[in-house]
Amino acid sequence: MDDVAPDRAVMIRLRARLAVVERAAWFGLVHAMRTRPAETEAYLAAERAKCAEGFGQRGWAADLTDAERAMLGAEVDAGLAALITDAKAEAQA
Repeated sequence: MDDVAPDRAVMIRLRARLAVVERAAWFGLVHAMRTRPAETEAYLAAERAKCAEGFGQRGWAADLTDAERAMLGAEVDAGLAALITDAKAEAQA
């Protein structure tokens, strides 16, 4: 690890932790889609609605500007929509 700068090493370790959490969450989501697809999809749809409201009207992420919060909300919504599609496909594989 001598070739990696200390500040870059911190960033790389954080990225690795995020990747581990993402893979664990992915496993759980696919399992849920295989065992209880309707309930899982309904839950994710409800979460999308909560996020749309929270980033829109209720003002989650209050440290961001309105435009930044709208962008964040759109990214979260697109990510959740993609998760539903991808998890359904994976569960059927």
